Formats: sequence, C-alpha cells, structure tokens
Amino acid sequence: MAQAHNADQLLDITLRELTTDPVHLQPMAGSFIDQWVRALGSGHLVWDDISDELEQLKAALATGKQLQIAESLHSLAKLTRKSLESANDTTKSKLQELADTLDAVSAGLGRKGK
Repeated sequence: MAQAHNADQLLDITLRELTTDPVHLQPMAGSFIDQWVRALGSGHLVWDDISDELEQLKAALATGKQLQIAESLHSLAKLTRKSLESANDTTKSKLQELADTLDAVSAGLGRKGK
C-alpha cells in the first residue's frame, strides 16, 4: 500500500483499497490506521471521535473478532457521514463513498441491522 502525503490522498488510497479487497488490508491495518490518526490531527470533535474509533478498530483487528470489527467499521461509517457537514464539495462525495463502503464491509463481516 502506498504512503499518503496528505489526507485527501489518503482518502483516495483508502477508497481504492477498501473497494478492491478489504481482506488484504488486515496485515497492514495498524500502519494504515496510524496514518489516518496522524492525518486527522486533533482539536476537531468529529475527527477526534474518528481517531478514537480508529484505535478501537485497531484493537478489534488485533483480537480477530469479526463482529467487533464489523461494529467498529459501522461506527466509523456513521462518524464519516457526520463529517460530511464540514466537508468541502470535492471531498463530500468521497466521504459518502467511504461511509457506504465501510458499511458494506461491516455487513460482509456479519453485522446485522442499521
């Protein structure tokens, strides 16, 4: 997986990787999540919530429990949708696609309901 130089590039890489084959991301998920946490920085409530949930996802991936991973992915999808409020027009469609993809992967891992 390529190293991103900014959040927009990281978003593009994330979308590409998740829509291609999310299973192959697991071995490098910790590094990938760390890139996101650094890119999000701190001081913005929604981004802080996303960073916290990314750390939860990292822990869930370490346990290998699919339902826990699925729930975390779903939480990330909800937080991503919440971030749409402050996103610029260029980024909004990518964030919406990311949220939809996170929910699809979550459902694929066995998450039920909305």
